[in-house]
Amino acid sequence: MNSKLRQKAVDLRLKEELSYSEIRRRLKVPKSTLSYWLRDFPLSEKKILELRRKGWLKGEAGREKFRFAMRRKKEEKNKEAYRQQYEKLKYVSQDAFFAAGLMLYLAEGDKKADSRISLANTDPEVIKFFIKWLADFLGIVKEKIKVQLHLYENMDIKNKERFWRKEIGVGDSQLYKTQIRKLKKHSFTYSGSHNHGTCGIYVMGVDKKRELMMAIKAFMDVYKNFG
Repeated sequence: MNSKLRQKAVDLRLKEELSYSEIRRRLKVPKSTLSYWLRDFPLSEKKILELRRKGWLKGEAGREKFRFAMRRKKEEKNKEAYRQQYEKLKYVSQDAFFAAGLMLYLAEGDKKADSRISLANTDPEVIKFFIKWLADFLGIVKEKIKVQLHLYENMDIKNKERFWRKEIGVGDSQLYKTQIRKLKKHSFTYSGSHNHGTCGIYVMGVDKKRELMMAIKAFMDVYKNFG
């Protein structure tokens, strides 16, 4: 995959709101490839109408309208699925949340360091969940947490730092120096609001790390004998 070309295609779609045909003309990308890259970025109805008024080809406008309709249909289905699942889960027990946090750390957290709880993720909701989980189940208040961001050199660094501080509610004193990564030849990251880098949270403490890791081990051992 040509990551730079894909990034250009996404930028042209989001920043300039160009049609598939225009992006194909500029970048010389096969239609099937472009459809895959841009499947989650339909034009708005307003933009489609605007382009039609400017003499856009009727067939192209129709295809863009179809993509928009499919996207909206997908969103409606997602909303209904969310509503159904929320009704099932809104009475979930504290034990279930406790287990969820253990499994999150087992999958994403640092298991090697004896004196540090550390978890990193690109999704702000995952980070916020674990910060709350630490307070609820390990008694670790947010003020004790340190944060380090891993960003790419093509990002607006200051903007991303502000985003994470506001999103997870931490002060400047809680941030370690941001790590800036160079873009490798085959790496691909969305620009703008579609990617905010990776946020890592850190809590120092031998006893808390032991409590967390032994809880994970106990949970796994109990499940081995389940049923």
